[in-house]
Amino acid sequence: MKYVNLVLNTLFDVFLYPLGWLPPLWGLIFVSAVSGILMVMIFGKISDQEGIAVLRKRMTGEVLGILLNAGTPATVISFAARLIADNTRYLVMILKPMVVMAVPFMLLWGQLDARYGSAGLPGNQPVTITFQYAEEPPPTEENDFSVRNGGLIPPVMTVDTLKQVSFRIFSHGSRGVEILANDLRIPVGSIHEWNGSLVSRGFDTSPSLLSPFHPTVTVLDAGTETPDSGWYSFPDVDYRVMGWRWSWAAVFLVFSMAAAVVATGVLKIKV
Repeated sequence: MKYVNLVLNTLFDVFLYPLGWLPPLWGLIFVSAVSGILMVMIFGKISDQEGIAVLRKRMTGEVLGILLNAGTPATVISFAARLIADNTRYLVMILKPMVVMAVPFMLLWGQLDARYGSAGLPGNQPVTITFQYAEEPPPTEENDFSVRNGGLIPPVMTVDTLKQVSFRIFSHGSRGVEILANDLRIPVGSIHEWNGSLVSRGFDTSPSLLSPFHPTVTVLDAGTETPDSGWYSFPDVDYRVMGWRWSWAAVFLVFSMAAAVVATGVLKIKV
């Protein structure tokens, strides 16, 4: 899974690199709009457009039939039953394209969360790091931790019952740091400086098959007497849009849906 993550991260790095000189919000809006248009195009290619058009016309007629015959309960029930049946057929018809689009959508969601959900290390404010060990953690005096491009704030706390070691670090600048834990090199925060670069918020040496959907967790090779996994939380980013503070997810959903609505009209795709 390490190499799958590496390929995906590299592809997104290449795609987002030209946007790195823009403010993060504009890069996020651009990616959202492109994503919405691509999703509509994929839906149009793999869905039964003719069948959807027929069902939509039929359901429109059934709704009008209910409204025009409101005073005749038997007729209303008949139209309502047909509307429910056609709506069920419609949901079955769009299930295939939705399933096909689910995987790329989840991969995109994970990448955007990793790149636009957090600004990384918050300046000179310390960040708590927690290491999880598979076996008994080494004694505190045997922990060999150091921080590149930053520093470690003592003390190092060991919780034997949870098999965890926690400590705080700080960064010398806006970039991320690298923790050297015995023979393991662990990235924390963003290693690159341009906007849209991946922000590491954890690591795992024995990742699951779902790790490509969580690029915030860096996949590393296990070493001797090294932690099995770890995590660290950073402040979320709020984007100022129309005078309000929006999360990256709100920006993505609103602008991707707006672009999708425009694309359905321009490309004449039935959804």
